Amino acid sequence: MSRTYEQLNEQQSKEPTTESSQTANLPTPTQQQLPANSDDGWTDTAAEMDSQFIRGKLLKFADWRWTKGTEGDEVPEGTQFVALDTTAAWVKWWDNKPVTYVKREPGKKLPDREELGDLDESLWQLGPDGKLRDPLQNTRFVYLLDPISMEMLTFSTSSRGGRSAVVNLADQIKRMRELGRANALPVVELGAEPMPTKFGLKSKPVFKIVKWYDAGSENDGGGPKGIAPPSLQEEMNDDIPFSL
Repeated sequence: MSRTYEQLNEQQSKEPTTESSQTANLPTPTQQQLPANSDDGWTDTAAEMDSQFIRGKLLKFADWRWTKGTEGDEVPEGTQFVALDTTAAWVKWWDNKPVTYVKREPGKKLPDREELGDLDESLWQLGPDGKLRDPLQNTRFVYLLDPISMEMLTFSTSSRGGRSAVVNLADQIKRMRELGRANALPVVELGAEPMPTKFGLKSKPVFKIVKWYDAGSENDGGGPKGIAPPSLQEEMNDDIPFSL
């Protein structure tokens, strides 16, 4: 079943409003005089994750299946996440481990492959298919947030189909923001679709946008607020002199 903010709101609405005998005598937060959370250290510690390429569990897609974590736990198709941000990098692999990251700088393109060295194919290692594999892989990272558990996941892909899915998602976000929703963040639903290749029909990941939220509205309190889809007039960026 898809998990969205509505599930969280529904869960909260079902909670009893009357105090039970077990909690009636507990002190309120005001009575407990809890310390302000601005100096509790959690924000500074969480900031350490922002500098990492892999934040939280790794989310993977292969052969029509989504999985996460080192155990490969299956993530059902249709599961929803908030797509927070993305980046791109050349990742150098050696002995089946990432050893170097060349990150794309904001507003710039990734360096050309020829600029990064390691061009002598006789020194390359064998890949999973038993063939010599370029140690530098053109990779995309998408950082996803579970809106219920607040768990972070990182989708990492160097496949043609995977990079295409990320580019398509980025294009939709860009167009929404160009229509005046500068802080728009999408809720995406994990999916899959067929992709023709020279080796036959394969699968590729899909990020289907099912809802938009205004990230800037968090400053107003009450959490992020939904964004209405753009009108036809906004999409055409013109006044419509006739009725449809």
